[in-house]
Amino acid sequence: MDTPKDEASRVAAFMALLIEDVIAARERLITSHTQTARRDVVRASLAAIEGLTWVAREHVRMALADHEQLTPVADLAMRELSYRVSESGQPIEQMRALPLLTAVRLLVWQARIISPEISVQFSAAGWSDLRQAISIRNRITHPKPDQDLAISDDDLAFVESGMTWLLATVEYVMASTNLTYARRNALLREVVQRLNAGDPDAWAEYYAMLRKIEAEDES
Repeated sequence: MDTPKDEASRVAAFMALLIEDVIAARERLITSHTQTARRDVVRASLAAIEGLTWVAREHVRMALADHEQLTPVADLAMRELSYRVSESGQPIEQMRALPLLTAVRLLVWQARIISPEISVQFSAAGWSDLRQAISIRNRITHPKPDQDLAISDDDLAFVESGMTWLLATVEYVMASTNLTYARRNALLREVVQRLNAGDPDAWAEYYAMLRKIEAEDES
């Protein structure tokens, strides 16, 4: 049976992989000012956003369970599951993928059960930019002949701002529910502060620290 340490190590490896892809895409963009490189930044960034949202959602789901406040319906919703009953009476689980924006709102809504003081500004520019970033990702991931696949500087700015807002929200919610991953929360808080300050080395150093924690967990 997996221990909390095993799970923490897996989460660290998962987060590091996502961040590694973002760093690699950004580095390619520096040396290759092509539309392909720009699209890679968008795809890697949105994949990281989705992955970090999943990490935070699992964190809150476990916190709710630990506090005996996880309802069966909330458990299914947070695990993106539903069910149906066959004609023979057999219950069958079904995947019900949540749209990313809905998943973020669900995460916050459930976290407030544990920590009612949580306040996330969905009217903030960062939330609006995240919505725009998702639209940009969808435009290039599901292309149509009459759509523009070019990624502008403004598009990249929306993606960066949306990702920074999401990182800040994830760190805040996870810290507020205060179950595990304290060191990762502190790292996430630091990288958000440095990104807001325009530090270009923040991502690389965050990745290095995640790898260090992963190695320590495995030792």
